[in-house]
Amino acid sequence: MGSASLAARLAKEIAAGRWSERERLPGVRKLASEVGCSPGTAARAYRALRDSGVLAGSPRSSFVVASGGARRAAGWRGGAEALRLAGSDDPALDLLARVAGGAVLLVPGPRGSVNGIVQLSRGEADASALHLLDAASGRWNDPLARGALAGEPVQLVHLWRREQGLVVARGNPCGIGGVADLEGRRIAWRAPGTGSRLLLERLMRAAACEPHPELGEPADSHLAVAAAVATGAADAGLAVRAVAESAGLDWLPVMSEPFELALGPASAAAAAPLLDTLAASSVHARLAAMPGYDFSMSGEVRLAA
Repeated sequence: MGSASLAARLAKEIAAGRWSERERLPGVRKLASEVGCSPGTAARAYRALRDSGVLAGSPRSSFVVASGGARRAAGWRGGAEALRLAGSDDPALDLLARVAGGAVLLVPGPRGSVNGIVQLSRGEADASALHLLDAASGRWNDPLARGALAGEPVQLVHLWRREQGLVVARGNPCGIGGVADLEGRRIAWRAPGTGSRLLLERLMRAAACEPHPELGEPADSHLAVAAAVATGAADAGLAVRAVAESAGLDWLPVMSEPFELALGPASAAAAAPLLDTLAASSVHARLAAMPGYDFSMSGEVRLAA
């Protein structure tokens, strides 16, 4: 049973009066045992109902029926709409979205962390995938996600860590050993506002190597970076390890980064099918087969701080 189905079942039972106002519901692990699902699925079902005002509380204390919760439960439609997903390009995310099927709708427009946060702030997206390093604090994602919804809380769901590095031709004929060797090289550049472009520009400047994206080869995805190198249009580019290996290219590690999902407070129910898909063992096995990804913390949730 997925969290959306479980949340719908609980909402129906609350509306029917199984639990009265302020009455405590079973703990997360007890509920998971009763219905035969994972604790993570039970926790997401509870969070979806809490975010919709049906429940109050938290997994660390307990969940109770909120004041007016039965009325909200009677009209609750959580998970009925597809998750409008914007933000960063990532091969693993593309696979996850394909498997989730109609539960996910990719928002039209350029892919990229910054553009995704803008679409989230405008209400054009329910969630945005991002990997943004804040230059001032040195922290990932929190500082830039925190202000996306004009003071409303933003949840960050950890999807995975991924390895970014320099994609070079087989045998590394240009002898590129790291970012400092990119001076004067033809580089495949991601579009403005993408986390990968911002990261490469920052790393090059730190290595006293001035970036010149306007002179490079444009690439609208990680796969396009690999294609540019494979065809000789570029000497190198920054991309995830998985695309380099799939294209038979060499790859030099540069950075391990958290790849996360920013969610508005009303989007937990819509995101539940995607996160249930991520937690499914068969899907997890397919994702884990992709090189350069770490799924040990997948599904962990926190408020952007």
